[in-house]
Amino acid sequence: MGRILIVDDERRILQLLGDCFKHDYTVETAMNGGEALAIIQRQRPDIVLLDIMLPGVSGIHLLKEIKRIDPTIAVIMVTGNDNVALEAEALESGAVNVVRKPFDLQYLDRLVAEIVPKASGEARPG
Repeated sequence: MGRILIVDDERRILQLLGDCFKHDYTVETAMNGGEALAIIQRQRPDIVLLDIMLPGVSGIHLLKEIKRIDPTIAVIMVTGNDNVALEAEALESGAVNVVRKPFDLQYLDRLVAEIVPKASGEARPG
């Protein structure tokens, strides 16, 4: 079963995304960069859904740290604002995609499924 780490400082976003993915993936959540890095060190996720705007440390900084630890971890950045320059920086820093809030959960589910096979054994397209 694929592993997803969701990093966001809003509990309702963690709950929403956790509920969306918990049937097909092993889901862990973190509310800040320190928690996220501890989870990544303990057991590498296949994919991280990472908020660009986090308290204490920027999502971009955390993205770079994740890629330094393990460049194979896929990261999808999520954002509540429409700062195109920040989105471009995220993509240049290794994010596979940037998704804006509010989420289209079906679209996000398809993005994740393209990267991490679902528990049902759904194969990656290729």
